[in-house]
This record gives sequence, structure tokens and C-alpha cells, in this order.
Amino acid sequence: MVVEPPKNVVTALLVRGRTRVWDRPLAVGIAALAAAATVPGAADAQTWGGTLSVVSERVSRGLSLSGDHPGATADFFYRDDRNWALGLGLGTLNPDGGATAEAIVSATRWWQVDDHRTLTLSGAYYDYTGPGAGRLRYSEISIGSLWDGGAWGQWGGTVSLSPDLAASSSRGYAVGHPGATIVELTWHRRLWGALAADVGWGIVSPWGGEGSSYRFANGGLSYTAGAWRFTVSRLYSSVPPQQRWVAGVAWSF
Repeated sequence: MVVEPPKNVVTALLVRGRTRVWDRPLAVGIAALAAAATVPGAADAQTWGGTLSVVSERVSRGLSLSGDHPGATADFFYRDDRNWALGLGLGTLNPDGGATAEAIVSATRWWQVDDHRTLTLSGAYYDYTGPGAGRLRYSEISIGSLWDGGAWGQWGGTVSLSPDLAASSSRGYAVGHPGATIVELTWHRRLWGALAADVGWGIVSPWGGEGSSYRFANGGLSYTAGAWRFTVSRLYSSVPPQQRWVAGVAWSF
């Protein structure tokens, strides 16, 4: 969102949100607070904004949402001066059939421990429209920790609990709604000027033994120029086993 990210860990680490091609933030609300924190004066007054993005393929936690087709997202946030943020995220899905659109509403509360550490608590609900939307809807609560290691980069970890997330079969199909625990780790480091590297890893573990536990990971580069952000990443998923390149561009306001 800015060529020179602020040193504050909230902006430095969370600014990526859903603008990265690995299309899942800790929660839309976290992306909201990140975007808000980059707006001049955000620390002193209530503010709002958003991000519009286009990607070559929408991939969420290792699973394709757009079915090898390009996708688009629109994220909007409202942040007040009490460390709360509300988020609304909209996204396109696979045009070849099934659910056609995604909407995410979220709320996030964060606590900045010091200049290097931040804790977050988020709740989000994911809704869908179109045929088969009912098997995709779910909610989750996430607890996150963020640490700015200076020259070592920024590190993040999140544990999410969902009581109704659909389990995935070995071929990636949704089966039932047993709920799941999701663990995600991220690393971000500026390499030179506005060029930065991002690495992520995660695992989804369904409850009750239904469906398959699976892992996902990503590694890529991003370049920020003013309100524009350009990304390219290599993504991996173990269910079904697959690797792919994904590129995207985002504009924040």
C-alpha cells in the first residue's frame, strides 16, 4: 500500500491481507485493520478504506476457489481508535458451476504489546451464493500473534477454530461439516526498496476423523508502488497434491 512500510508491526506485517495471491488473511478484519493502519492519521481517528484486486486464480488455504479461472476480490474496512475493525470481503468463484460468489463479514480486536509484538482476536463468517452454497458456508474464530524481527523479517502465527468448516476428501471435494482447526504461519521480509518476499505454511485438521487433513504453502515476491501492489507466488497443496503459479495486482484506497 505504501512503498516505505511504517515500522509499526501492525502495518508492516498485516498490510498484505488479502492483497497477496495466497488468498486468505488471518481474517478479513485483520486485513481491514492493516489497511486502516496505513492511512495517514488512522491512529488518531476513525477511518475506512479498502482494496480491489485481480488474480490469475483465487486459491484459499491451498484449495482453488475459481477453478483455474482468474478471480477478483473487493475488501472494505472500518476501523475505530479503540483497536477494533470491521471488515467486508467480496470475491468471485468458479464460473463453470456451483457457488458463484463469496462474502465475508468479520470483526477484529488487536492489542499492540510493544513496537515489535501484536496480538489479534478475530471472528469471521463466510457466506456463498449460487448452487451448492450451503455446503461451503462456515464461520471461524482466530487468535494470532505477530512479531517484527527487524532484519530477520516479520513473523506471524494464527490458530483458527471453525465449528462448521467442510472437510475435504483426498481429491479436494467438500464432505460434511465436522469443523476443523487451522494453523497458519507467515514470514515477510523486504529485500530491496519496494521488493519483498513472502513465505507461508498451514495445515487444516478436520475434527472427528471426517475428511482428510491437508497442508498448504506458498512462497513469492511482491512489489509495491504507491497504492498498487504486484505479486507472484508459487503455491502448494497436499489435497489434491498440486503446485501452481499465481499472479495478482491490487489497488488500495
